[in-house]
Amino acid sequence: MYTCLKKHQYYENLYDKLTIESARRGMTHYDKFYADFENKLPKVEKIDKPGNAFLLNIFYMETVGNELLDRYENRDSKIQEWIRRDQAKDEQISSARLPEEPSCHHCHKQGLRIIDKSLMHRGETYEIDDPEEVLFMLRCPHCDKNSAFWEDGTPWKTKPIVCPNCQSEVTHKTSKTKKAITITYTCTACKHSFNDKMNLTNKDEKSDPEFEKDRHHFCLQDKEFHERLFKMRHDFIEMARLGKQFKEKENNKYLYDAMKEMKKPKIAELTTILAPALEKAGYIDFSLDKPEIGKDVVVGFNCLDGENDRNDRDSEKLLKKTVEIALEDTNWRLMSDGISYRLGYLNGRLRAYEHEEDLKKLVERDIKTGKLKKPDIPKSDSGPRKLKAPDGTDIIL
Repeated sequence: MYTCLKKHQYYENLYDKLTIESARRGMTHYDKFYADFENKLPKVEKIDKPGNAFLLNIFYMETVGNELLDRYENRDSKIQEWIRRDQAKDEQISSARLPEEPSCHHCHKQGLRIIDKSLMHRGETYEIDDPEEVLFMLRCPHCDKNSAFWEDGTPWKTKPIVCPNCQSEVTHKTSKTKKAITITYTCTACKHSFNDKMNLTNKDEKSDPEFEKDRHHFCLQDKEFHERLFKMRHDFIEMARLGKQFKEKENNKYLYDAMKEMKKPKIAELTTILAPALEKAGYIDFSLDKPEIGKDVVVGFNCLDGENDRNDRDSEKLLKKTVEIALEDTNWRLMSDGISYRLGYLNGRLRAYEHEEDLKKLVERDIKTGKLKKPDIPKSDSGPRKLKAPDGTDIIL
C-alpha cells in the first residue's frame, strides 16, 4: 500500500539538502562579488581592511547568511509541517472508501479487488491549491485487467493516445524486461509506429562528496560559525535600529528641541508654580496630596474657591484653564478625569510625562492643538545612501 509518511531522517536530509543548495547558489554570487571587489582595490589596500570587511559582510549576509539563519531557526517547525502533511495524506488514503461496488471498465463484471490507493490531482491541468483526491486501482478477477475510480466513484478517464501524424486511433503491444517496459503503438490508418519506454532500473542519485562538509557548515552545525553568524546579524540589526533612530531624530529635530526646552519641575516646585496663579484667579488654600508613584507619577491637588458668587460650573472651568496655562511649558498635565467641585472645594490630578516617547507625544499633541507651532521644514531631495558594488549592484545603507 502506498504511504506518504517517511522516516524522520528522510525529512532532515531533505531539508538540509535544500539548505545546502540555496547556500551554494548564494555563494556563487558572493564569490564573484568578492573577486571583483578584490580586483578593483588599489594594490596597496588589503581586502581585510575594516571598511572592506564590513562591506563584504553586508553582502555575505544578504546573499547567504540571513537565509542560513532563517532556515536554521525554522528547521524543526518545517520538518514537523512536512510530517503532519504526509500523515494527513496517509490518513486521507486510509479512510477513503468507494460509495458503491464498481464494475470493471473492460468486462463490466463486479467483484474487483483493490490493489492500490494513491493521491492524485484530478484532470490534466490543475491549480497548485487544488486538493489531491484518492484514486483507487482495482483488478478484475474475471478478465485480470485493471480499472481506476476516484473516491467519489467516478471512473478515471485516460486521455486517448492517437497517431502523432494523422490523429487516428492506435493499437498497442507491451513488452517487458527486467530493465524496462516498452509499449509499441501502431496507427490503424497510416501504420505509423512509435514507442513509449519506462525504465525500471533504479538510478542512484549522483553522489555529492562535499555534502557532509557543507552540511556541517551551512546547516550551522559548526558551533563557531553558528555563533559568528548570529552575532553578525545581531550587530547589523542593531546598526539599522540606531541608524533609523538617528534618522528619525534628524527628521524631527524640532520635536526633540522642544522636548529639551520643556521645563521639568519637581513635585515640590508645583506649589511654587500653581499657588500664585490660582490665588490670582481667586482660589485659596492650594495644597498637594501624597504622590502616587507607579509607571507614571500622579499628584492630586486641592483648593478652595475664594469667590462666593461664582457658580460650580464656572469655578471648574476657570480652575482647569488656570492650571493648564500655568503648566503649558512644563512636562506636567491635568489628567483627563478633570476637576471635581463640591461646595467650593475643588480637586484634580496632575500627571508627569518623563519618558522620551511620552514627552514626544506630549509635544506632538501640543502642536496639534495649536499650543506649539510646528516650524517650516524644507523637504530634502536626498534619498538613501548607496554604495556601488564592483558588479554594479546598489547596496543601500
